Amino acid sequence: MATADDLIADGAQLLPRREGIPDPRREATWLLAAAWGVEEIALRLHPEREVPEEVARRYESWLERRAAGEPAHHLTGSCLFWGRDFEVSPAVLVPRPETELLVETALNLPLPCETKVLDVGTGSGCIALTLAAERPQWRVSAVDRSPVALAVARRNRDRHGVAIPLFLADLASAVAPPWDLIVANLPYVPTDDIGQVPVEVRHDPQAALDGGDDGLDLVRRLLADLPRILRICGGAILEIGEGQAEAVAAVAENSGLAVARWVRDVGGVKRVIVLQVR
Repeated sequence: MATADDLIADGAQLLPRREGIPDPRREATWLLAAAWGVEEIALRLHPEREVPEEVARRYESWLERRAAGEPAHHLTGSCLFWGRDFEVSPAVLVPRPETELLVETALNLPLPCETKVLDVGTGSGCIALTLAAERPQWRVSAVDRSPVALAVARRNRDRHGVAIPLFLADLASAVAPPWDLIVANLPYVPTDDIGQVPVEVRHDPQAALDGGDDGLDLVRRLLADLPRILRICGGAILEIGEGQAEAVAAVAENSGLAVARWVRDVGGVKRVIVLQVR
């Protein structure tokens, strides 16, 4: 049987160095640990350990798929978000660090108990379930137009024991107002730009990426509906794409909304917008 160090070295040679894999050896170590069900530190402390053949076969299969561009989280079937493991699949967007900014922003708002929160386009449910787990007194609900995505969200709801209503609907069209806070990470990649996103991102469902010609089709529809579904003095928090801040602010203003603040990501991009009903 091969040792952990042997398999990690082989994996580091096989995996291409690219945007999604900046450190092939680190990626190979993570994959082997996940395939074996052990912590990475165990492999570093005991690189001489022999790897069971079943684990080695799983790892080698994952390496081939990872080298071809399949996201690592699709291989393992889960993704860490805000310290919790969420089931993911090709049916939902893989949660990304930028989206934790949205959650952090919501949690830092001075909202009262029993605040009614609606997560629009919930996907895996990571935003809604995190908010509900961190603020049990809030009344959080979530909606998505994809039945397969909602099935993933339901399993994540069961996994974390967080009881929130989940609705099948196009944006907020079938959910009764009013709401105190709307949160959303809607598709915002312009159609013509989808071919240029990292290969791992292109494995996410097209419907979770494609935001139309300028990336703002669904964002524009939601913002236009916010005055109807938000309570007086209510607000909304949206994740948006790079270079979209001015356009989103203009759409918000035309919809009777005011920009309360921006939150920048680690690259300095205006990634999260906080809106209020004027």
